[in-house]
Amino acid sequence: MLLEHYKNCIFCGSKKFKKINDQTSKNNFYTRAIIEDLNLTNQFLKKIKTYQCQNCYILQNSPWFSEDISRKIYSNIYGQHNRSWSNLISFLKKGNTPEHGELFKKLNKFIKIKNYAEFNSPFMGIFLNYYLKEFPYNKKLYNSLYKNIIHYLASRQVAGQTKIDQRKGSLKSKKSLATIRGIKKKIIKQKIKKFLIVDNSHLMWGQNDNHKSVNSRSFASELLDLKILPLNKKTNMKFDLFRIFHTLDHTSNPGKILNFGLNNSKYVVVYCHINEQTEKQHLFSITEKFLKYLKKKKIYSLNLTQIINKKYKSPELYFLCTKNKNLGYKLKNI
Repeated sequence: MLLEHYKNCIFCGSKKFKKINDQTSKNNFYTRAIIEDLNLTNQFLKKIKTYQCQNCYILQNSPWFSEDISRKIYSNIYGQHNRSWSNLISFLKKGNTPEHGELFKKLNKFIKIKNYAEFNSPFMGIFLNYYLKEFPYNKKLYNSLYKNIIHYLASRQVAGQTKIDQRKGSLKSKKSLATIRGIKKKIIKQKIKKFLIVDNSHLMWGQNDNHKSVNSRSFASELLDLKILPLNKKTNMKFDLFRIFHTLDHTSNPGKILNFGLNNSKYVVVYCHINEQTEKQHLFSITEKFLKYLKKKKIYSLNLTQIINKKYKSPELYFLCTKNKNLGYKLKNI
């Protein structure tokens, strides 16, 4: 079964939906790959309709792809998170950080951050901003890190090789690891502890999010020295800031993710698309009215979209939120 009906809001569980007038949506590289690999037609995708939840105001597609098919979309059909890897490559080759305007500057001025976490995707948020602050850009050393981390992690993929080739690969691997360790010694001692929280949702790039046979989480762990924690693992760790960038709409339990952040962090910052018509590769998307829902739930929030002076603008939303009443009152000071 390719499509199934989603009768309840994936965020709040409500059954109160209002149909959104269908608009002409252009295919993107995701939908083109879905059509080709699943042998579908544009007419077939028109079966997917968009509704708005009347409780939390998110947009949700129904019918939409079954769990089995959606997992295939984000593992086989388009398993690589193209934008995330492009951010990393641009950073290592040119020193460019992901474009979020003055968000990094404003957040660090507003919040004293010692423990920082991001959700699921390591190269979409501000991990790279912290790295650049700790290790100022050096093209030669950055490019060497990129080359040697790729080689070190890929060199252990030895299935089918002869023992002689395995031994040669092992020697090259040791050399790459030594180079990585040597460069890392030049990095200023880290002041920020970094964590990547993962949930392995069928709506998220994960096991096949690879570049040159290396997984994004493995690369991030080696480059950024961050700790990867499964969402369901019990931990006493409390964060000063928890970041959800373009990943809240790529999880099958967004309410649980947001609550995890609110319960374990002083502040949560969210960045997401807010298109009037949810793209066909997404089950759902957040809207600006979602902030009204947070207010009803006594979650304090601030829309950051217009105050971070981002150069490149598209239909998107940045907001900072907290469950703590005292911290909520301070949001106006950002």
